[in-house]
Amino acid sequence: MAGMTVTAANARQVLEALRQAGEQVDWEGANLRRANLEKANLSEVNLRFANLEGANLHNARLDRADLRHAQFSGTNLSGASLQRVNLSVATLNSANLSQSSLIGADLRWANLSGANLCDINLSGADLSRANLSKANLSGADLSGADLRDANLSGADLWRANLTGANLRETNLAQSNLKGIHFPWEQIPYIPNIDTAILQALQAGGELDMEKWRTSATSHAWAGWAVYLAWEQGYTLHVRLGIITAASLIYARSDSHPVPNWFATGEEALADIQQRAQRQLSAKPALEMG
Repeated sequence: MAGMTVTAANARQVLEALRQAGEQVDWEGANLRRANLEKANLSEVNLRFANLEGANLHNARLDRADLRHAQFSGTNLSGASLQRVNLSVATLNSANLSQSSLIGADLRWANLSGANLCDINLSGADLSRANLSKANLSGADLSGADLRDANLSGADLWRANLTGANLRETNLAQSNLKGIHFPWEQIPYIPNIDTAILQALQAGGELDMEKWRTSATSHAWAGWAVYLAWEQGYTLHVRLGIITAASLIYARSDSHPVPNWFATGEEALADIQQRAQRQLSAKPALEMG
């Protein structure tokens, strides 16, 4: 409306006035920090470059909204509907998007580090090159999502659905892949994988964390996982990249969480030894069962 400037304090009032007048809502670059927009209808609104840090958008509707480059750090978007929304290059670190729907959303290059994405629906979403490090994705639906080159290091994907997701060159280091829904028939299984790697090292193999493969007997940790899977491992590596392939092999082989593929040689060897010891300790119990 003419003469009305949107602020965090009057955002709901201005929105309702614009909707009633049938006018298009264009809040590009608006400062809406800590605004209360709970259950507001912001579908198809232009919020490019807007600042909504710490705002309350619980159960709000933002379907097909333009949120490119917008700031949502610490924002409450739980239960919100953001289907087909454009959030490319948006900042959503530490935001709460639990139980929200982002079906088919564009999240390329978005920063979702440390965000609460528990039980979120991201099916068919484009998350290529997005930062999801240390995000809580437990129970998330990522079926058919594009996660190429995305950073999911340290993320919790417990019982997440990754069926049909594109995981090429996805960084899954130190992530929790326990209980994920995935076509495991495509992933090789290595019994007691850490013990097998440790035995290979003790038999003269080398752990070179600088290069994934130096020779037939010298590999980085991820390289050893792929190498021990033989032809299946190599095929997976070619298709998805070394880090993704090794991460899925570890998850399939029931060694959790995914290792830190970027650790120093000393750190990696210590972790391998600890994991092998746990496998050795668990073996009698498994045989008795």
